[in-house]
Amino acid sequence: MLANHHAHTHFSDGVGEPRDYVRQAIREGFTSYGFSDHAPIAPRDIGSMKLAALTDYSAAIAALQTEFAGQITLFKSLEVDYLPGVMNVSSPHILAAGLDYTVGAVHFVDELPGGQPWSFQRPNPVFKRGIDTIFGGSARAMVERYYALVREMVTQHPPDVVAHLDRVKKRNADGTYWDERADWHVAAVEETLDAVAAAGCILEVNTRGIYLNEITDTYPSRWIVELAHARGIRLQVNSDAHRKDHISGGFAEAYGMLQDIGVEQVHLFDGQEFVPAPLIQPWRGDAAGPPRPSH
Repeated sequence: MLANHHAHTHFSDGVGEPRDYVRQAIREGFTSYGFSDHAPIAPRDIGSMKLAALTDYSAAIAALQTEFAGQITLFKSLEVDYLPGVMNVSSPHILAAGLDYTVGAVHFVDELPGGQPWSFQRPNPVFKRGIDTIFGGSARAMVERYYALVREMVTQHPPDVVAHLDRVKKRNADGTYWDERADWHVAAVEETLDAVAAAGCILEVNTRGIYLNEITDTYPSRWIVELAHARGIRLQVNSDAHRKDHISGGFAEAYGMLQDIGVEQVHLFDGQEFVPAPLIQPWRGDAAGPPRPSH
């Protein structure tokens, strides 16, 4: 594929050197590639990238930009967790990093009794313990709090790109904890999409669940992408790669879905801003179909 704006390396929770990803991207025909490792969670420094590593991260990407100039355009970003009162895209160490763009996400929903931020991505028993101890056993309360945090993020500290909007469904693939088409859940999603639209953020269509067989759909689900498209929210497809062989994983499925919905363009970063890239019908995952930025 032409572009990927959300990807990880060994600097956070990915596998492999940044150079490995660049070489793979070139082999697959990418013309641009954005690194967005998980940002250090300062001041607690509990993230998968430590604050001390941020300088080396920036230096590594700068070196690759020089080494591969003329072959591929590389961008520096961070996936920035939103934790109220702790971190957001306006935090001093994020602003000082000199990023090309920001990817914002909510991975933690409030705290366990000991003060540890609780991640809904953790498997049981951690997942259920968080629902039981923080939300009194109510998965609905947890999910509604998650979407409230996303709305707070995009309203108060909007990132350029909102990552995997319904990632909270990761441990609910079989519907054990809540019905994703329940009226209350649809209402929470729609309210959140309205906030994303008002903030002018780009919504990522994340393919990680497809190529890892976590789910059979994207993050967010197709019905959410349809609602986003109806609201005029700008979209882009990202793989959230944590291994070099995942950088275009699920792209054919995601682009096929977008075209089936009637999406005519995605928005790609050109070094200055996010510009529309028309989709060429039909998307087949070959040279006839990649979206290309238009000016």
